[in-house]
Order: sequence, then C-alpha cells, then structure tokens
Amino acid sequence: MARLVVIITLAATSVPALGVDGGVGRSLPGAWVMPQGGVIGPDPGFSLTVVPVGYSGSISGTQEIPIAGTLVTDISTDVSANYLVPRYVYKTEIPRINLASTLMVPVNWVAATAAAQAGDLAHSTSNAKAGLGDIIMSPLSVGIHLSNTNNLAISCMIFAPTGAFTKGNISNTGLGIWTFMPNIAHTYEWPKQGMELDNFVGFDIYRHNATTNYTSGTIFHWAGMLLKYVSEKRVGFGGIVSNVVQLNNDTGPLADVLHGLQGRAWGSGPVALFVARHENPGVTIQFRWVREFEVRDRLKGDVLLLGLTLKLD
Repeated sequence: MARLVVIITLAATSVPALGVDGGVGRSLPGAWVMPQGGVIGPDPGFSLTVVPVGYSGSISGTQEIPIAGTLVTDISTDVSANYLVPRYVYKTEIPRINLASTLMVPVNWVAATAAAQAGDLAHSTSNAKAGLGDIIMSPLSVGIHLSNTNNLAISCMIFAPTGAFTKGNISNTGLGIWTFMPNIAHTYEWPKQGMELDNFVGFDIYRHNATTNYTSGTIFHWAGMLLKYVSEKRVGFGGIVSNVVQLNNDTGPLADVLHGLQGRAWGSGPVALFVARHENPGVTIQFRWVREFEVRDRLKGDVLLLGLTLKLD
C-alpha cells in the first residue's frame, strides 16, 4: 500500500479526506500541529486567511476498503481545495485569557478511480466532482497565556456535512456526517535559545452515516514539533513526531465484513520554514515531510506540506 499526500497550505487547516470509512478520516500524522499553534494573540479584531490544499493518494493490491458504502480496491485519488478562513479575536478584560472564533469554508475538486466488486465481477469506476466541501467551525477557542513563553489553546472543531455526498460515489466533496474534534494546542518557547515546542492533541468523534449505515471509530491523534530559529526568527528548522490511533472499531455491515478496521499509524520527519514578513501581512513559507510507519488498517505513505501562510489583518 502506498500513498502520497501533498498539502499546499496558507494556514492551519483540515486535510480533505475521500471518506471517513476510506482509511483516511479527518486527520493524518503531523498535519494538524502548527508553529505558534497554542497562541491566540492578544490583539482583538478580524483576520482572513486563504488556504489552497492539494491531496494525491493511492492504495494498490487486493485489500478492500469501504468508501461511500462500497467496497473497493486499487484506489487512486486526487483532491484540490481552496479554504477561506475568517477569524475573529474578541476583546477580553482578563489579561491571561483570549477568545476567538474561526470558520473554514472549503471549495473542493475530487477525482478518484477504483476497482469495485459487482457480484462475481470486478469493474473499474472513475468519478470527478467539484463543489463546496465540509465547512469547519470553531465557535470558541480559548487561549490561556500561562506565561510569556507558555501558551495553551483549547477548542472544538465541528465538521458540518455541507459537501455533496452520494452513496456509491467515490469522489464525494464531503463525508456526509458530522464530526467533532475537541483539541488542545500547546506552545512553549525558549527565547534565548531560539527554540519552540508545539504540540497538538485531538479526538475525532464521528457520527453515524445513515446513508451508508457506517460509523467510524473515534480517532486519537497527537503531533509534536520542535523548531530551532536562526537569523532573528526568520528561518526555522526541526522535526515532527506524530501518532494516530483508532480507539474502537468501525461499526456497520461493511465494517463487520472487514473486522472493524481499527487503524493506527506513526509518522515522523523534518520541517523547515522561512518568515518572509512578520505582519501586515504576515507571510511564512513552510515545508514538512512526515513519513508514516507502523501502520495498520490505514493508507500508508507520506505527508508532504509545501506552502505559503498569508495572514491578512
């Protein structure tokens, strides 16, 4: 099995997935942790981020994977998405607490090819579709400034089934289900050493898909990133380690055929970034490569992020 994931991103965002029951889900190793991810800035106001995202994945062989209520093999998919990410930071009277609300609106293009079984015969199927994806809402993120160098951000992302989803279509622009991701991001800095440690911990809680009679198990994921800055914090480099673990089996008729599909994976790799401009607008170029290992019941491959972060205040 092999997969290549390419993410071109202008901000922290979700990774588009072909389907929760497709061996990918909402989270890939090392994709959620971001530099300064635990910091919600003290300055109130509105910001807008534009986020283009690309994904290319494949899985070969005879292993069957359920996608949109259909068992398929030899999957190949390409996804591109553009996210609009408005965010508002509220004015608070508590010095160590900041509050924010975030919305992520994706427009997706999805193309996929797979082999599907119809009775005793196998046939190839291909689909392509474009349209609105699953909107992600963070109604309230709470930033806690434990100190000048120690910060937490606590929130719950809500994935709404706004994207098109049809049973049997392997190129849906949405997943057809609500998903909830309570999460905590943490950032700790050593200014004198020019170092930063970022962590992201979350749980992906999937609702039942009534269309396919399939429920994916809850996913726990953690990612840690250590960065070393040089040249007055304009250049940073370091590494990422991440773990994705499914805590309980998928359920439903197709899941029973495949014995639950309780997946897990580790990932690790390098990260580098260049801060071209700190503000008005903030411009950061980031690269990361996270290679998966110790993978079970999931697609296996690499996460490659190469992109530009542009923040307009």
